[in-house]
Amino acid sequence: MKKIIFIMIFIFSTIVLSGCSSTIDGEKSLDNKKWIQDIEYLDKNIRLKHPDLFRYISEEEWKISLKKLKSDVEKLSDASISLRIAQIISQIKDAHTSTDVLNLLTPIGKEKIEIEEVIEFPIKFEYFKDGLRVIECDSQYKDILGYKLLSINNVPTDEVIKKVSTLNSYDNEQFAKLRAKKCMSIYEFLKFLQIVDGDETQYVFENENKEKTNIKVKAIKNKEANYVNLEKKESEISEKPEQKNDFYWFKEFEKDNILYFKYNRILTKQGPNIDKENAHNYPDYYEFERNLIDKINNDKFDKIVIDLRNNRGGAFALVDSLISKLKYRTYLNDKDIIVIQGKETASAGAILSWRLQNKLDATVIGEESGGNVNMFGTEGEFITLPNSKLIIKYPYSDVTCKEGHVGGVKPDVKIIQTYENYINGIDDCYEFIKNLN
Repeated sequence: MKKIIFIMIFIFSTIVLSGCSSTIDGEKSLDNKKWIQDIEYLDKNIRLKHPDLFRYISEEEWKISLKKLKSDVEKLSDASISLRIAQIISQIKDAHTSTDVLNLLTPIGKEKIEIEEVIEFPIKFEYFKDGLRVIECDSQYKDILGYKLLSINNVPTDEVIKKVSTLNSYDNEQFAKLRAKKCMSIYEFLKFLQIVDGDETQYVFENENKEKTNIKVKAIKNKEANYVNLEKKESEISEKPEQKNDFYWFKEFEKDNILYFKYNRILTKQGPNIDKENAHNYPDYYEFERNLIDKINNDKFDKIVIDLRNNRGGAFALVDSLISKLKYRTYLNDKDIIVIQGKETASAGAILSWRLQNKLDATVIGEESGGNVNMFGTEGEFITLPNSKLIIKYPYSDVTCKEGHVGGVKPDVKIIQTYENYINGIDDCYEFIKNLN
């Protein structure tokens, strides 16, 4: 009898322990075998296609990460496995080897969700010299606009940024901070990273008087948020001339003797990757460039400012075109070229900044670029995992500007925007340029 009871207890215990070990952290529609197939497919194909997969991560580290994920698959939900894959991709430290946020957040087997459906804590931030501040939020929290973030659910801001960065692909810490800022409101990310433990959590802020404010913030769908912006004056350089395209435009500030060239996207309607049916949505860069060169040669001014702060790249051929035209088809002997760059200056944008600095002796101001000087180029190539349908973008080429250079383009003069000047419509970089002799 005792023997029978012992056997029954043993069987019961085995079932309970087995159940505990197989408990998963959310919904799972894809079986373990298919997830392991996807992980192995990723490993095989990224090795074949990436030009230098193990530049910043050792092959041993890569193997260990994949092995650990495969061993954990049975206790993870679809969402957690997808996010673990994103973390492994992030370790490559290549902004062009990446996963799409909306693709990650889309349930397996469903149509890709729209940004309006993303569940988020409705607060948006910007970096300033003294920290991360609120620039936009749901109207119910409007009193914290302009406040500096200290923590989320008792996790300090710097630690939040560090953790969120593990889910994003980046070349260097500058771009990691940029992407973390954009993703740190996403509920699924913060929950997965164990920064929050529910859809309502505590935020701690600091006002101008160094007084702390604690508020409870509820995660809601993006489309349900009633966003309001921080009240501020617009800087004199922020206004785009009428009928100019957002990709690139220029205007002259006569009082400062400055020609200001805002360069946001290095693309043209004639680009090889532009669908002909969609070409009408893109401007003609070459026509724009001709007008720019004419302006440089026919007008009098002391400085040319090329603002690349929002330039994440595009076609390398257009970089070469601008450098060639400025060098050989303009009279720039008596004019200074000044480049403004920042965290968002990446890919071909960073390469343009580097070449302006090193080939045309331009002065670069602002922050280190978010894109590396030695980087990988892409034309939009991607791998689709066969079962989960996760899309992994990858580069096709190695772009080396200077052997041994580490990180992004280093500014000649480091300038970080202050909050006080920001709300008063003063662009610290442009203010520096105006006063530069």
